[in-house]
Amino acid sequence: MAAMKILRFPAAHRARHCAVGGLNIWLMSLLAALWVGGCTALSSAPVSAPPAGGPAVLLDVVTAGDVPPGNVQPGDVVEVRVAAAGGAPAAAYRLAIEGADTGWREQKELPGPELRFSWVAGEPGTYEVVGQVRDPAGAVGESRRQIVVMPYAAPQKTGSAGIVTTKVALPTYPLEKYQTPAVDPVYRWPYQVFDRERFLAEAPQPSVRDYQLLVLENDYLQVSILPELGGRIWQVLHKPSGDTMFYQNNVVKPSPWGPPKQGGWLGLGGLEWGLPVIEHGYDWGTPWEVTPFTLDDGAAGVTIATPQDGRLLSAQITVTLPPNVAYLEIEPAIRNLAAHTVFFSYWQTAMLAPGAGNRPSAELHFVIPGEIMTVHSTGDTALPGARQRFTWPDYFGRDLSRLGNWDHYLGFFEYPAAHGPFVGVYDPFYDAGAVRVYPAQIARGSKVFGLGWRRAIGSETYTDDDSAYVELHGGLAPSFFVPYSLPAEGMVSWKERWYPVHGIGDMVYANRSAALNVTPLAQGLAVALYAPTSIQGTLVVDDGAGGVTRRMAVALGPERSFRAVLKRVGFGPALRIRLEDDAGRELLTYTPAD
Repeated sequence: MAAMKILRFPAAHRARHCAVGGLNIWLMSLLAALWVGGCTALSSAPVSAPPAGGPAVLLDVVTAGDVPPGNVQPGDVVEVRVAAAGGAPAAAYRLAIEGADTGWREQKELPGPELRFSWVAGEPGTYEVVGQVRDPAGAVGESRRQIVVMPYAAPQKTGSAGIVTTKVALPTYPLEKYQTPAVDPVYRWPYQVFDRERFLAEAPQPSVRDYQLLVLENDYLQVSILPELGGRIWQVLHKPSGDTMFYQNNVVKPSPWGPPKQGGWLGLGGLEWGLPVIEHGYDWGTPWEVTPFTLDDGAAGVTIATPQDGRLLSAQITVTLPPNVAYLEIEPAIRNLAAHTVFFSYWQTAMLAPGAGNRPSAELHFVIPGEIMTVHSTGDTALPGARQRFTWPDYFGRDLSRLGNWDHYLGFFEYPAAHGPFVGVYDPFYDAGAVRVYPAQIARGSKVFGLGWRRAIGSETYTDDDSAYVELHGGLAPSFFVPYSLPAEGMVSWKERWYPVHGIGDMVYANRSAALNVTPLAQGLAVALYAPTSIQGTLVVDDGAGGVTRRMAVALGPERSFRAVLKRVGFGPALRIRLEDDAGRELLTYTPAD
């Protein structure tokens, strides 16, 4: 293994734990990384001091690699060893931390004259490690040591965001051969009609084609944009974890979906801009005008705009990547260029597969506010039909917020309109997710779509591998069933924030500052937070049961999440969780009603 540094802590009295979740993290690490087999049960009883006269015990804590001996931080790997001092004979060994222990491990079960395990350091706090050795005569010796896990100090990032233009080569089916130009007279909007029947009959093969790729990048995110294919944000890479946020189709292949007049659509992935009609709009596969820019504060971005060619509406999407953060700012602006009111649709579609697989798992969780949804369309006969409502997330004992509980495809809207301030997905299998934070009073539509699970639509419909996705749509109108209107020469715009999430297990709530997961446990409450910016602050938790309140210092950011287990804190309707910055300003507040 890597070079190790020995930490020899002075013997100490039992340490005060800082009311955080290192114990559970330690237990999981112990079960996963114990270097000796057979540890299948853990006792939670306190380790009592043995009678005097036992063997002398050597208890060492070793840091790996370049971890400074005095600066163990959450996530660092340390190794704990217990052995009889001086090579004295030993019959069994035992290791414990904060009262939970391995039980006695017989010498004959071990590969050498010691018991050791690798531990991933938990949240900041003081952890007491107890090592015991039993000699062949049955006498027990003991040593106690402390491991101090220091708060994570987020590095100060000073580099600006940058922007480069490059190319990407993609296998591409010959769409142009099967397209005929047309114009929608209502909007004076040009579009292409796709002859899918002839495409299927002739079964053409793809050929590799180069496309312009515009890349925004800062210390935490890499954002790829395809100007020639709908001006879409194709992918967001979360650099600290290596996870991607969006689904990324690596072949340009027409699917049978899209506006009925068009007869096709590219399920290319990423975040696309759909107008002036529903079902992805007309310009999902056409070139958009893209203009890069940089700002004095170190941000980089692009404006993505429809052509000025006589159409009655224009769309301009400003995408900004600030420096030193792990979020994107997106500002759509839709203008009516006509001398009369125009009724239209604007819906942006995010195709998502957070994590490393480019395919959601059965565990994927749709985190959607609200208790009632309206069906847009579905192939699931156990659900209501189009325009009908159903309860969310539980529908007759079926948790529809989990993709694995879906049968066939399903699309639905929040009812009666988007609740805000966020929507998101989280896939516990990949420990990764995505968050959209937006003003629901302006962008009043929120839609979910999935291909299904047990009888899902096959990937061959839109790609040439087994990749898959789910969709989050955001629109101006509450649903596809009603249009949005702009008066003559009117304009509507808003700002929203998108960010990838990582390392919190699942998600129950999010806002522009952080994403939160809360899990009730037998011994208390597990709390996890991820922030797209560096935060030094305080977490305040009140379960409402007799005024039980916990306060603890937290440090989190794009490179590291915060996780804790709060013992003897219950989960109930009176629970209140608040995140404050170092000046006491409220960043996030959550109750189960949220």
